[in-house]
Amino acid sequence: MHFSSIVDIPKRPHEDDLFGIDKYKKGLIRFVHHSDTPITIAIQGEWGSGKTSLMNSLQDSLCGNYARPEDFKSHTHPFYSIWVNTWQYSLLRSPEETLVSIVTSISTQVLKIIDSRHKSDLQKLGRSVLGLGSKLLRGAAASATEVVAGGKAVDMVESLMEREQSQQTIKQLRDDLQQAINNCLEKDAQNGSPKKGFIVFVDDLDRIDPPVAVQILELLKNIFDLESCIFILAIDYDVVVKGLKPKFGELTDKNEREFRSFFDKIIQMPFSMPVASYSIDQFLLSSLIRIGYLSKDKASNETLAQHLTNFCNLSVGTNPRSMKRLMNTVSLITIIGHEDDSAESQPEEDHQLLLNFALICIQIAYPVMYKTLCIESDFRSWNENLARQLKLRELTEVEKQKLAESEEFDEEWERIIFRICERDSYLSNRAVQISLMFNLMYKLLPEGENLGLTISKLLALSAVTDVQAFDQPKQASGKTRYGGWTAFEKMLADKNYPAKLVGALKAVNDWATARFGRKADVNFTPNFLTLSCTNPATRSKTFCYVRMRRADIRFEFAGNAVEIASAEQFGDDLRRGIETYFDQLSADKL
Repeated sequence: MHFSSIVDIPKRPHEDDLFGIDKYKKGLIRFVHHSDTPITIAIQGEWGSGKTSLMNSLQDSLCGNYARPEDFKSHTHPFYSIWVNTWQYSLLRSPEETLVSIVTSISTQVLKIIDSRHKSDLQKLGRSVLGLGSKLLRGAAASATEVVAGGKAVDMVESLMEREQSQQTIKQLRDDLQQAINNCLEKDAQNGSPKKGFIVFVDDLDRIDPPVAVQILELLKNIFDLESCIFILAIDYDVVVKGLKPKFGELTDKNEREFRSFFDKIIQMPFSMPVASYSIDQFLLSSLIRIGYLSKDKASNETLAQHLTNFCNLSVGTNPRSMKRLMNTVSLITIIGHEDDSAESQPEEDHQLLLNFALICIQIAYPVMYKTLCIESDFRSWNENLARQLKLRELTEVEKQKLAESEEFDEEWERIIFRICERDSYLSNRAVQISLMFNLMYKLLPEGENLGLTISKLLALSAVTDVQAFDQPKQASGKTRYGGWTAFEKMLADKNYPAKLVGALKAVNDWATARFGRKADVNFTPNFLTLSCTNPATRSKTFCYVRMRRADIRFEFAGNAVEIASAEQFGDDLRRGIETYFDQLSADKL
């Protein structure tokens, strides 16, 4: 068995397109080829959505993948490439140092490329650019000091641009760079290797403080608004909104136009990562094979593959970074399972593989729901008792009726899911997906298999990667469960329960399984035999159970309890009593 992990690094340009975004990349490439300059393109998307991977591909296609200045000489791509990682420049630097360091880096990279292509009198220009950068740094520091001393929200670029000396420095820097770029492109054309210009890739703006990210955008706009220059930025509109709060305040309907106007002034072409359109099937299956969770034969099972995809879509979604984390979690659990010699630690059946995968998805995407499963693994038995334990809000009668009309929340346990979700805005927006996911899990369970016991065993596998720490080992389901009648019967015998009671309980188990089949859910714990069936007529779950303790024994159904002085009094009446109870519910509705 081969095991592996998934490295969370941006996709390299020539790696396979596992998410189906090549068509979007090709469209962007054609757009850049035909764009007038200057122009700024924003690659938008949430953290981990693949912005850097797309920029890598754009750089390779438009500029080539070169790392050494001497490679510029033989380069045949239409653009020169500049790459700036703003996060690296912000480490252990003040905002003003970050801004000027980025400007200086871009300028220096431009000059290095020109010098490598056309050795001339650029040394003088280079010294001039670096000198201007130093002046700009001093001006930025002075501006920052003035802003802070004034007690205003820090907008260093605005203060900097108000300084006459800084304005002159920026203008001279911009003019010198434009002259150098123009001369370079003219010589390229004369040498028979024409270039269209420079593309500056600015990455990781969403990793730095939003106000600083906004000031970087402003400064780049003021300095590098140059002909033959294209800026491609990895930044999301939400980052801009957060960065503009010191200037415009909280975003409202009244000032939304100001936020949008700023963004439109800086960005001429926004491009949103098409995360919702990602085709995850290929990545998902190839990763599961690579980490040893699926064999190639199982991966070729279209039904199994579709279920895996559905679980992903209903939980972690299609964000590449989230999916990579999911794959690494599955990988660790797979390795641990194969290190354990016990058969139950290695899910091999299709439904076990799917349910285990689903639980890991829930653990990552919906940790609150995973924690609830650890309290009670038989989620179809979730009821008011659990609601009180979790201190959930009670639903009004109107709310109950409205939810009952929805297919996703028409059963009591589904409404418990809804009530758990409504306490968290993230979960509330995904309550339907969560309900669908749990229903899919139940449908995958083979007829006659105990839901709570199956989930409990699988929870024991995935618990090792739970983000919550526990000083003591925890029981996944909060109680001991027995896998079917045989183990339960042995426990009863070990505790010396009367043979007549054991026989009556077995009759109940056999009768319920024969009578209701899949609709019957029989659970076995040290003190209880619980029989439950869903009644579609009332959209509720009906229980009857026998509680067995040395001091007393109780037979309870529909909220009515009958205390029995001793086990001998049950006899065959136990089975007949349960049969009579369920007969009253109308067998054709169960």
